[in-house]
Amino acid sequence: MAGIKISGFVHSTKDVPGKWCLILFLAGCNFMCLHCYNWRVVLDIAGNIPIERVLEEIEKSPFLECVVISGGEPTIHEPEELIELVNTIKKVNPELKIRIDTNGSNPDVVEKLKPYVDGFAVDIKSPLENPEKWKFTTGVDIDPKVIIRTITLVDGMPLTLFRTVKYPWLSEEDIEKIKNFTSKLKSPWFLNPFYAVEDCPFNERLKE
Repeated sequence: MAGIKISGFVHSTKDVPGKWCLILFLAGCNFMCLHCYNWRVVLDIAGNIPIERVLEEIEKSPFLECVVISGGEPTIHEPEELIELVNTIKKVNPELKIRIDTNGSNPDVVEKLKPYVDGFAVDIKSPLENPEKWKFTTGVDIDPKVIIRTITLVDGMPLTLFRTVKYPWLSEEDIEKIKNFTSKLKSPWFLNPFYAVEDCPFNERLKE
């Protein structure tokens, strides 16, 4: 796991519906999303926590049901290192469920991880037929077909869910298109509220 840096962790009862979970934030991301609430993790300036500290937290949390590997973007790391991280966590508590949060941009990595985890949370940031809005939101060129492949791979897994932030630049028609797309999936979709992150440096491109 030498290439993986854990920036921090928090406990949550909301991220995985119905489960008490520990969320790990892995440093780094391949997106630069507007109003990113975790931009310090993305830029790797949020600190560093040794894996031993995480394992200690898991061991002393008797009610813990799930570990969420989030970011940043976990799938920018080598799949073998992520699998090692999952197996290391499971050695401490084999009963734990594991979910990975992803922007969906690396389906090849997701496919390799799939046998080792219980599901994925995939962000659907814009209508999947609108690459321009994807680029506006994320700051990078991304083919939505790549996101669709990830969605297809993970749909129906026990802990999989899909989510969209109700960004102010998404129209009601945009939201309706995403809703119609996800209505055909097995796993649930959630529309989450937008919260402005005024100090996010990625917002600078709005001034260009």
